[in-house]
Amino acid sequence: MSPTLMLQTALLTFFSLVAFAANAVICRWALDGGLIDPVSFTSLRLGSGAAVLFLVMSWFAWRQRRATRPLCPQGYGGEPELITTVSKGSWKAAIILFLYAITFSYGYVAISTATGALLLSVVVQFTMIGYALRAGDRLHGAEWVGVALALIGLLYLVYPKLTTPSWWGLVMVTVSAYTWALYTIYGRKSKNPLSDTAYNFYRTLPMIALASLLFIEWAHFTPQGIWLAVFSGAVTSGLGYILWYTALPRISSSLASASQLLVPLLAAFGAAWLISEPITLSFIIAATLMLGGLGLVLWGRHKHRRLHQRKTG
Repeated sequence: MSPTLMLQTALLTFFSLVAFAANAVICRWALDGGLIDPVSFTSLRLGSGAAVLFLVMSWFAWRQRRATRPLCPQGYGGEPELITTVSKGSWKAAIILFLYAITFSYGYVAISTATGALLLSVVVQFTMIGYALRAGDRLHGAEWVGVALALIGLLYLVYPKLTTPSWWGLVMVTVSAYTWALYTIYGRKSKNPLSDTAYNFYRTLPMIALASLLFIEWAHFTPQGIWLAVFSGAVTSGLGYILWYTALPRISSSLASASQLLVPLLAAFGAAWLISEPITLSFIIAATLMLGGLGLVLWGRHKHRRLHQRKTG
């Protein structure tokens, strides 16, 4: 990987994690504040994400037609014939995306933020590490230490605020974390991130329609809740997922899982900025542990690649 591509991948990963952290803050703002119910929030989130992705896809298709029209061979009727291959995601990935979104929303109103952040990160970590081991992408010494150090940092960050979760909240957050890990694993195989993300969002539309119909009696929302849900779907979900899907094929499973430990960290910074939550000494210590752990994962992966290149070269 060239230095330019490495920098591009790092920026894509960072900005996608910022989008996910912003999404966590928005969800907390809307759902903990009672501005909207979980099903309505999820429906508006996925629906607005699908709408924005449709516009983005249409714009790229228009640009491609303009760029390729003079160069394409003539088709029937003297018109240029466009031959394009579009990746369209899958129903399986769409179902996983919907399950992640709906359980994420319910988890935010049934379990404390600190407990949810810890559980979500731990389940994601172990799911993706298990997949990496099964696929032969083994972790090495420094990577294991780095992942453990980052988890210790996260535990230190949330431990003072931990509460005993309800069984319902526990199930919701666990399912949300597991399905997000699966969606991330699918993303590593994507050859066309924009198209796959868009079609996955499109396929959730009948699911959100059915969910909205089934839970219509419990629906409640305010104008602020609607705007927060739409922003969550259009920007921090739809566009954020494109960035994440673009970065995933270029990074290892261990780095993809470890980097997501930064989401609660970035969310804490966002909460301090938006809703005036203080940044304490314990937060700074936890941040040092988490960033140090992530640095070890990066260093370990880089060192392993260098050794492998020397042996095969």
